[in-house]
Amino acid sequence: MKSITFRRAFSGFADKQISEVFKVALLLLALAVPAAAQRPIIQPLPFTDPIFIPAANACGFDVLATPQAGRPNNKAKVILFANMRIFSGPVFVTLENLSTGKTIDLNVSGPAHVSLSGNTVSILGPSINLFPGPGDILAYPDLSPLQLIHGQIVYTFDDQENLISVDKVTGTVEDVCELLQ
Repeated sequence: MKSITFRRAFSGFADKQISEVFKVALLLLALAVPAAAQRPIIQPLPFTDPIFIPAANACGFDVLATPQAGRPNNKAKVILFANMRIFSGPVFVTLENLSTGKTIDLNVSGPAHVSLSGNTVSILGPSINLFPGPGDILAYPDLSPLQLIHGQIVYTFDDQENLISVDKVTGTVEDVCELLQ
């Protein structure tokens, strides 16, 4: 007798759960179809030209970022979505302290996912980040203005694109300024 009562009691529950799951699946499908219709834009993003980083913006000394010779830096690409970018491909950079001549070689090959929500940016993957200076990074005062991150960093800007805060840092962080001294 118990098993019949149990089956009757839970048969309606299972039907209701299935119909609710089905409704949620239909809703997700309806939302996914327009998103799938918008194809991402894929653009080449070769790293072939040096980038100069002045002392005032970085480590207290000028830094030059150049593509490593003999490496396939011309094969990188960016995949553009509405609020997300995926950087993929090989990127090998040599950073040089222009005061001392000391160099370091870094591999920042992708993929790296960069998403934007309002004024908050999230980067997941290898990245070299440049911030105005340690005093401007409120939540992470020990974070160097120039660092290599393998993990995630989340930060917020104001409407004029000035850094307000670094909200989260996970993974490994290397102080590039210290490595170049």
